[in-house]
Amino acid sequence: MTTHAKTIILVVGVCVGIIVGELSGFASEIALFALSLSVVQTIVFSLQLSVFRRNTTVGRTSNIVLITILFCVGLFIGVIREQLVEQKNIFVCESVCTFNAKIVSSPESKDEYQIFRVNPSDSLETLDVQVRAPLYPKYKIGEILKISGKVTIPKVIPPHSDKKSFDYAGYLLTRNVGSEIFYPHIEIVDSGSHTVTEYLGRWKEDLINKINTNVSAPASSLANGMLFGSAPASKELAQTFRTAGLSHIIVLSGFNIAIVIAGVLFVLTFLPLMLRITIASITVILFVMMVGAEASVVRATLMAFITLLATVLGRQYVAHQALIISFLAIIMYEPYSLLHDISLHLSFLATAGIIYLPKLFDRVYENIKNNSLRELLVTTCCAYIATLPYIMYTFGTVSVYALIANILVLPLVPVAMLLSFLAILFSYAFDWLAGLFGFIDTILINIIIWIAQAIEYLPASTFPLTIALPTMSFMYGLIIFVTGYVIWKRKNETEITTEGNIITGLVRY
Repeated sequence: MTTHAKTIILVVGVCVGIIVGELSGFASEIALFALSLSVVQTIVFSLQLSVFRRNTTVGRTSNIVLITILFCVGLFIGVIREQLVEQKNIFVCESVCTFNAKIVSSPESKDEYQIFRVNPSDSLETLDVQVRAPLYPKYKIGEILKISGKVTIPKVIPPHSDKKSFDYAGYLLTRNVGSEIFYPHIEIVDSGSHTVTEYLGRWKEDLINKINTNVSAPASSLANGMLFGSAPASKELAQTFRTAGLSHIIVLSGFNIAIVIAGVLFVLTFLPLMLRITIASITVILFVMMVGAEASVVRATLMAFITLLATVLGRQYVAHQALIISFLAIIMYEPYSLLHDISLHLSFLATAGIIYLPKLFDRVYENIKNNSLRELLVTTCCAYIATLPYIMYTFGTVSVYALIANILVLPLVPVAMLLSFLAILFSYAFDWLAGLFGFIDTILINIIIWIAQAIEYLPASTFPLTIALPTMSFMYGLIIFVTGYVIWKRKNETEITTEGNIITGLVRY
């Protein structure tokens, strides 16, 4: 049994344990049974190990015993971790109340309002309150506010008519938000004593303002999303990109992390490798603190750190092992995200598809001589197939032309991000040059927006299609079976096939 297979079994056990710990009233008893079974099986495994090399049948039995041990240990760890989660307080006042609170997230401007999070007690034991306020005056992260209004618990809303309800409250809990308040009366009490995170957040706000100055709207909104993960200000624009299947390009992903690391390593080529990697790692941590630790960014960051560690140790980077380890780290840190964090689910599924599914398309695209084009087609198809069942189950819609839209748009995204970065960089010294890069960036991003709008206007660009949990499970079981069969068949063929480079595909998502 390979190391990767053992890791997957352990992680599956942890996931089951977290689910049992959250949903079952007999979690402690199940954890105790799993621990007892693993101890017994360990004793059996130790006895069988002595005859493993002499008896093939015993060796196969040992594999079954090892699978049981790993799963049970993972199950026990998952239940214990879930039970150790500290229950946080939810700040609620059904009637009008007045309280002081500190802004803990950078405000994001929408069409008609701005939205940000505040903590009413400046304590980790209380969940944040999400505030929706008028566009003006503009608030900043770290400010102390005096807020008056009704604070309520978020409600489950049905965004897809009556066919599918979205657990909005659960979604907000993954972002440490337990309640919300709409258009309260606000007074600024103090600018606050700023932490490193708050200083980085204010720097991010300043960088966003520089983008807004040099790149015309609505392209500026898209540029901010590509660089800093800010949601589009316009609901219509956000819906256009969802319909076209391009939402992932306006959120933070591994591509941002890859750019930060590559930029630091390139600029510091004159330094020793160990020092360059250390500086790159610190820079990435600061970047994640600045933009907010979204699940896709954390996943990409952990995979990037594993890559850097492999470089330092002179070991080969194994993408599928890095993905599983990063996923394990995320759910161990925040068990609640396993069932409720949609962004984590989509990021993990898309990356898993890019890692495991390319074998399915080797023969289909082998006649395409251009490596970049072949890689783009393969990674786009793999990510689409891996996320489609989950999207149908969660959102109840299908973007019919998503593959076409991604093939047309993805090559333009790195160029647009580079132009946005140059507009920011030169705004500190040469305003005219920043304006020039901003003008070119505006044209390029408007082309991206035009493509998304053209896709949206096509017949049946999106249609409702909701599937149940058993159907989604069957579809993923079928994908896993077909992929496993293709890989097994290829290993038994005598001819040698080459694998495409998937690194660029990984960082795109």
